[in-house]
Amino acid sequence: MLYSSYADLKKADLVETLDAFVEAHPNGNYFQSSEFLRFIETVRGYRPFVLLSFNGREALDGVLMGVVQSDGRGPKAWLSRRLIVWGGPLVASDAVPVASALLQALKRYARGKAIFIEFRNFFDCTPLHAAFEATGFCFKPHLNYLVKTDSVEAAKARLSSNRRRQIKTSLAAGAVVMEAESEADVLAMYDILGTLYRQKVKKPLPGPDFFINMWKSPSAKVFVVKYEGKVVGGSIGPVYRNKVLYQWYVCGENGVIPGVHPSVLASWAPIEYGARCGFEYFDFMGAGRPEEGYGVREFKARFGGQEVCYGRYELVLNRPLYEVGKFGLKIYQYIR
Repeated sequence: MLYSSYADLKKADLVETLDAFVEAHPNGNYFQSSEFLRFIETVRGYRPFVLLSFNGREALDGVLMGVVQSDGRGPKAWLSRRLIVWGGPLVASDAVPVASALLQALKRYARGKAIFIEFRNFFDCTPLHAAFEATGFCFKPHLNYLVKTDSVEAAKARLSSNRRRQIKTSLAAGAVVMEAESEADVLAMYDILGTLYRQKVKKPLPGPDFFINMWKSPSAKVFVVKYEGKVVGGSIGPVYRNKVLYQWYVCGENGVIPGVHPSVLASWAPIEYGARCGFEYFDFMGAGRPEEGYGVREFKARFGGQEVCYGRYELVLNRPLYEVGKFGLKIYQYIR
């Protein structure tokens, strides 16, 4: 069964059923919950959906939630259409037949809507590899870091000595870390992110509504770093129950204020918060491909997390448009 909005899911009286299944699953996560569906459908350029599988006893035994995304308008939007799945599918007892049925349904749904499908894995999907392979997906290694948030003292002890020093000197220099208090705080952070993406990342960034709506969501945390009352950095990401905090975006005006390291403080803030509030771990949401040099990975590695390689699964649905889109992204990055 397929639902393309939170309202449709609620009308079918399946919100609680979905969330109970996801919460009980050992790999349950925010991105397969109704909370994510309700948030992401408010953001321009994002079209979510959820596929549900029921067994013969009419009990839910599989969930696959994803988003069709595109950037900009006109040809750019047409050539950037992709379907992204974070942390799914979730199936009862890692049942390969259920996963296979969900993946086949996903493939049918995606045709004509997306140029390619990408699964960004949040857990070891080895038990489901046969289902992915049979549906035509290719596995690609991709790293990540998971940071335990058992206690502030333990989390701080696992930081590199350089990170501990940077946190100490930043606070001593007058930097302050807090949760965002207003839309102005969020938009100030967004301006810093915009500069970072234009000058260094050179990839499309969601519009400000993504960040404002996430800040308004009860299932998210936005931390900002301020110096003399001005926002100089921040981080934003969803939270799932009292289990995990995610870092979707982080930024900082680094090297501008002597002794202050905004990006370091912005990444430490959710780790410290998670440790104080009983969360299990903090998820950096990606650290690049292992075969490629990646400065962001070096930055994240010093926060004392466990390096994992859950990887990604990718299926190209339209090879000619996929190659044109890749070429267009290279031109975009060169021009920017």
